Amino acid sequence: MTASDCRLTGSWVGRADLRLIADQVGTPVFIYSQEQILKNIARIKGAAQAAGLGSRVELYVPFFPNSNPHVLKPFQELGVGILLQLPSEYRLLRRFGFEKFIVSPGHVSDEEITFWDRAGHPVFLSSLDEVAHSLRTGAPTISVRIDSLDSGKPGVKFSQLGELSALLADHGRELECLEVYCGSGNSLDDMVGIIENLFHIYTTHFPTARSINFAGGHGFVYEKWDEEEKHFDWRQYFAALRETADRMGIPEHVTFLFEPARDVLADTGALLLSVERNVITHSVGSLVVTDGSRMLMPSAQLRDRRHNVVFLDADMKELPPGDGTKGVEAMLRGRSILRHDYILPGEYAVPEGVGAGGHLLILDVGAYCATQHMEFLNIPPTAEVLIDTAGTPHLITARGDDLDKWRHLLHEKQPVGR
Repeated sequence: MTASDCRLTGSWVGRADLRLIADQVGTPVFIYSQEQILKNIARIKGAAQAAGLGSRVELYVPFFPNSNPHVLKPFQELGVGILLQLPSEYRLLRRFGFEKFIVSPGHVSDEEITFWDRAGHPVFLSSLDEVAHSLRTGAPTISVRIDSLDSGKPGVKFSQLGELSALLADHGRELECLEVYCGSGNSLDDMVGIIENLFHIYTTHFPTARSINFAGGHGFVYEKWDEEEKHFDWRQYFAALRETADRMGIPEHVTFLFEPARDVLADTGALLLSVERNVITHSVGSLVVTDGSRMLMPSAQLRDRRHNVVFLDADMKELPPGDGTKGVEAMLRGRSILRHDYILPGEYAVPEGVGAGGHLLILDVGAYCATQHMEFLNIPPTAEVLIDTAGTPHLITARGDDLDKWRHLLHEKQPVGR
């Protein structure tokens, strides 16, 4: 196989000691790269700097797409914040030394709003009732989440913005920050088109707000192999943002917040599986049987998302991709008896040489994968390994044992009450 056939050449996955990790930790195992997460943040910050927005752009990566504090630890040195949803997330991350947060919790109780107000971090409230509570209790700042699409997701609806402005005026308060939900996985053109709409909301309803949160939605193309093609084009986006802000007279002191998830996290992770048998072919089709399960990363099936894959031999050497004349098209089977336990949707080109003792790498699983692990079928949670910038792997999540999916079952029942 020539160097051009090696799809992992030049990538952090291609440099990882997969043999060592498999021998020491076993499979399935999620593997993450600290080097890649640093590179992805640098890409966004460099684009902001090039557009003259370096001091006005703040990044807050959502915690829920990859809820492992060890993976996100570099954010502390980079000045990148974390987007939270739950008080439990806040308590966990404080234990790991995180301090910079924004909160977008959806619809919550008055008690939870009070918790966040006391914590002192910006909270994006999702209804007029929640805003009214914060105004009555003298919250330090007021920020809101606006569902401009009327999508049904939590957020003050576009038709309620006049009422929201009047409510703030009645209490003599101004908005700290407005966040606008614009959908997920958008193209560059989609996101550029949203800029002017968001600025129009700002200038029409909240011209004294001190910051604008563009939230997430910046697309990541899972089907591409080239790194530049996968990632959102922040340089063009920030250039358009700067031009539109200047044209519409957005004051220089207004800061711009962003919540990138896939673009920062997706290609920082890979899932390593063992192939359990030689390819099985029967009347229904062909199968590659692995020790994985769709329960480990259900988002791929739920979203009908086809991740790129690489097959490895028993020595962890990359097998050449199929050329259409050799190998078979096969489904990637999970370990359970469930009829639909396929790790990824659809068939994949399986090269010659794939069989028992080999391995399968699923790429770009750093977001919305391990953190979505489902308990169904009693599939235990998998281990997670982080490779530092020196290339050294570290175990950061132990593999679940045989009892880990039994709902924290008590050895003996306990009486409740006095």
